[in-house]
Parts: sequence; structure tokens; C-alpha cells
Amino acid sequence: CAGFSCSVATGDTIAGVGVDDANIAELRRIAPDLAPSIAKLTVPAYILDRNATVRWLNAAAVARFGNLRGKRIAQIVDPADAALARQEFAAKLLGTQETTEGTVTIRTAQGTRQTVEISSTQLLDEGSIVGVFGLASPADEPVAAAAASPHLTPRQLDVLRYLAAGHSTAAIATRLGIAIDTVRNHIRGIMQRLGVHSRLEAVIRAHDLGLV
Repeated sequence: CAGFSCSVATGDTIAGVGVDDANIAELRRIAPDLAPSIAKLTVPAYILDRNATVRWLNAAAVARFGNLRGKRIAQIVDPADAALARQEFAAKLLGTQETTEGTVTIRTAQGTRQTVEISSTQLLDEGSIVGVFGLASPADEPVAAAAASPHLTPRQLDVLRYLAAGHSTAAIATRLGIAIDTVRNHIRGIMQRLGVHSRLEAVIRAHDLGLV
């Protein structure tokens, strides 16, 4: 997996968050090494295959956006954002960018539109890029306070709770009233202190530690 601490996901672990059996089987098939921690994420999470089709959604994503499995990016993303979404997806498949983040408007299964902040990364299987894993946080979603931690400073915890909610670097900077470069420095510090190598891995590790 790209930047994840991975172990084999078990059906019991994932089923515990209400994802149906077919969805469990699909996750096992596409990403057999995904950490069970991913199933515990409370922010909407998804997997796209190499054809830009939604192959897996966690329970939070289904509850927020409806069942979008089987739909392609062009069917979900608003036309105004579709070109950028395709470009960033292609960059990850080609290996020119490991991760991307940004804000797009999507069409839910119910036909409504929601603005979401996307943070996504390459999904690897035995060194090959097989798709994209991402978090999709509604832009207007309130963010709960992070738990106190001996691992991180209070400001790093502030940044971490927004990361865990799927917010982009720019959005975190705006919400905390600090510079984008300062946010990047805090994120690097978070990754170093948690012993991880990517933002998404930091989010997963934070859930394992009970920090968010």
C-alpha cells in the first residue's frame, strides 16, 4: 500500500462498521493488504480502480453520499471540476504524483450536490499502482477536538484533527489562521513523531492511538 502500515484486513473487522459482505469481498480483492484501521475511519473513504470507477466505499461514505459504487469520476464529480479530477487521477496512476488534495463538488446518489475536500494517494499492490485510495470530507463538516497526547504538541493536535477529517493543507491553514508553509511544517512534525511516511498513514496511526 502507498504510505500505509499494512496488514491483512479481516471480514469481522470491516463488517463491524456496517459494510456489506459484497463490499468486504471487493476490498479484499482490490487491496488485500489494507490495514484494518481503514475500516474504522469516521471520515468518508473510497477506492477507485484504474478505470476511475468507485470500487469500495466505507460506511461513512455510503451514509454521507449514498451508494456510488460502480460509478465513474465523470458521473460523480461536477462538470466544472471534472477536468481537474481526471488530471489528478491520471497523475497518480502515471506515478508523477503520489498524493493530491483539493476541493471539488460531487453529485450524491440522491442527486444532491456537496462540496468536499479530497485527499488521495496511490494504491499499490506488490509495487504496481492498482488504483487510488482517498478521503472525502464535506467542506462544512464540524471537526471534533483531538484527544491530548504525549506524542504531539497542542498545535500539532489541532492540525491532526483536520487531517483526520480529510481537509487539505490550504483549508487547514484557513481554519487555524496560519500560513500554509506552517501547516506543512506541522504535518512533517506529526509524521516524524508518529513514525509514519504519509498524511494518510498519520491519520490511520492517529486512529490506532485513539487521538482522533
